[in-house]
Amino acid sequence: MEPRKWASMLIAAATIGGLGLAGAPTAASAAPTVNLSYTLWDPHEQVGYQQSINQFEKLHPNIHVTITQIPYPSYQTKLQEEFSSGTGPDLFWVNTPFLSTWIKDGYLLNIKPYIKKWGVNMSQYYPSLVSLHSYKGALYGLPKDWDTVAFYVNETYLSKHHVSVPSNWTWNPSNGGTFLKVLEQATTDTKGNNATSPKFNPSSVATYGADIANSAQTGFENFWQMDGCHIIPGAWASHVTFNTPACYQTTQFLRDLMFKYHVVAPGSLLGSNGTNPSSQDQALFAQGKIAMLMAGDWYTNPVAELVGKKFKIGVVPLPSGPKGRWSVFNGLIDGVNVHSKHLPQALMLENWLGSAASQRILGAGGYVWPAIKSLDPLFAHYWTTHGIPMQPFLDEAHGHVVDWPNTPGMNQALTDMGSDMGPIWLGGGNLASTTSLLQKAFGDANHDLSAAGA
Repeated sequence: MEPRKWASMLIAAATIGGLGLAGAPTAASAAPTVNLSYTLWDPHEQVGYQQSINQFEKLHPNIHVTITQIPYPSYQTKLQEEFSSGTGPDLFWVNTPFLSTWIKDGYLLNIKPYIKKWGVNMSQYYPSLVSLHSYKGALYGLPKDWDTVAFYVNETYLSKHHVSVPSNWTWNPSNGGTFLKVLEQATTDTKGNNATSPKFNPSSVATYGADIANSAQTGFENFWQMDGCHIIPGAWASHVTFNTPACYQTTQFLRDLMFKYHVVAPGSLLGSNGTNPSSQDQALFAQGKIAMLMAGDWYTNPVAELVGKKFKIGVVPLPSGPKGRWSVFNGLIDGVNVHSKHLPQALMLENWLGSAASQRILGAGGYVWPAIKSLDPLFAHYWTTHGIPMQPFLDEAHGHVVDWPNTPGMNQALTDMGSDMGPIWLGGGNLASTTSLLQKAFGDANHDLSAAGA
């Protein structure tokens, strides 16, 4: 994919301490080369960030940036080890589950003192992204992207089986609503019977209606929120709160979709504990084993590559639950290492990656939704021209959203929750069984938050 070039837009300039720090500063004069290190986890987005950094290096020929990609499962652990020894990359991606831990442990530089000097208009960003990365008057990074969760759909398969997804589809834990009806119509066995037929064989499913991973961000947290269940009561909370009847009944509904109705892929197809550690859901979708893929919009690039020309990809919003339609909303920042030996240059890169100039490159190339609201059409346009309508993700961003939980110890809590809740995704069971498993996850998550000083 060839992203559009926006070099003509890289014009603005500002200075701080004699160094250009605006989103698109003028080229620096001759000086010794400074080597910056920049760490991230997504190999697809790395391509776009390299293009952005290429422009940054043209404007600052005395700064060279090396990108290192670390797979997400080991990302936090690897960087935390480096930070604790006083090293680590100059700049690095920060995700919400470990944001507050790294703030508390003093690994992230507060960039609030630089905002006025840089001349950055913070109102250009989604307000919730600014607040997500702020704490006690400090700001720990400029917002640079956002994401919501929806369903990618195999439009070719749905059309063949005469299945249409209503834009106002709904679900409830009592009878499943129109969501369950659509899933039943979209699930077929190896003889072509769908799940509404008395001839349907649940032991021989060829294509499941959808997948819902044992994952907070791209799975259960969306449904929990739609039934009034919350992982934590708010940012920097000292405890979790998913020990309520609403949490139990919603999770039981998800379990029944897999093992009572047989319309959602069982967790055994999604890796360890159904947690989808190696993006097994992308392969299932590309292979035609699920008709709808519940995922975040960062899946678009890899899914498009896997599917190729096998079938037409569409996007539909999440169904509305008892409390309406809610999506998990998240966004990343680039953290500045307080131990950086090249702090002035690291701050220049921080400002660049949060600027409109950089975010145009990432948005127009179809890599991320820009955190600058006015640039969202760039990302949508890219994928529309490539046959994938992204509007449902944008609509959800402007609707009811819940932040991915942010409090010290949350990343470990989510890991333990995935393990404790694994049996729910790996086999059928009644409400009492589901409740017991959730109560164990509740206890372990609270322990993790306490141990981390939440």
